[in-house]
Amino acid sequence: MPHHSRRVWRASPGSLVMVIAFMAVAGLCLPALAYLIYRSQHDPVVPMVLSVLTILALLYAWRFGLHPQLRADDQGVTIRNPFRRHGFAWEDVSLIAPGENGLVIGSEEEQAEAWCVQKSNHATRQGKHTRADRISAQLFDLLEEATGPLTEQHLPGVRLRRARPYEDELLTTLERAASEAALSHVFPPEQFPYPVDTVRARWRSLLRDRQASIRLLEVEGEPVGFVAYDSSTVRHLGILPEQMRRGYGTLLLEHATSEIFDRAAPSAALWVLEDNKIARDFYLGQGWVETDDRRECAFPPGPTEMMMTKRNPAAPRRSR
Repeated sequence: MPHHSRRVWRASPGSLVMVIAFMAVAGLCLPALAYLIYRSQHDPVVPMVLSVLTILALLYAWRFGLHPQLRADDQGVTIRNPFRRHGFAWEDVSLIAPGENGLVIGSEEEQAEAWCVQKSNHATRQGKHTRADRISAQLFDLLEEATGPLTEQHLPGVRLRRARPYEDELLTTLERAASEAALSHVFPPEQFPYPVDTVRARWRSLLRDRQASIRLLEVEGEPVGFVAYDSSTVRHLGILPEQMRRGYGTLLLEHATSEIFDRAAPSAALWVLEDNKIARDFYLGQGWVETDDRRECAFPPGPTEMMMTKRNPAAPRRSR
């Protein structure tokens, strides 16, 4: 990351003004009051108490108002809260998401909240784009600048990037288009309308899951596909129907399985509807194997899903 990309964020300007005003009032008014009381009563007890309160008030305002900081530099992200400091190397960052108590930064092992950057639940429910969203977007840009492209590819105009925490609506739209085009024979729309709210809530939760990775595929700047996976399983994959048979699905699947294998998983898994022959044939063509594991799909009418797996070629084979 170039030196000019280093950034530091503190509390919002409005909060800083309030803290500074409080410090000015505490630092001037309480000592003045202590002095007047001493002049009139010649009793040092109350002025001493007020002096101690002044010091405590200034320390409190500094510690909780001016001390908290979020910093991004060449090495990664550092969160400085009133009583604890957290550091995350760029290559370990798996989660950046605004939250009511602070901007959440996380890796697969831990997460922390930067108290100086907050987004209210009201703003989240209203879908408002706030300072916290702008800062998280800047952190994503710095993350991608520091770690480089997600995958090497030779398709012109194609970019694979990390999904942002506010893109649940976009992911829902993409998944709906892919699902309705491929699965209308399984979920007849006149009988089973697409569960938009449920899918959106699932994406919203997944985007804030530090164990999950969600990638968006863009062609000439327009999103055309997605893949979501964790340390062992490809959880969701889809391509817009008009963009199929151009190698995009293969690119997304190879990226996800490569990431899973890089984490030393002995194999990767995914679930596919038994009646989704096109998807099953696609996975078989990519070297995946069908298993005997079955489960009922969570969406009505509850069609059957099967597990498919692909072995990590780098995993040691069991001896006979």
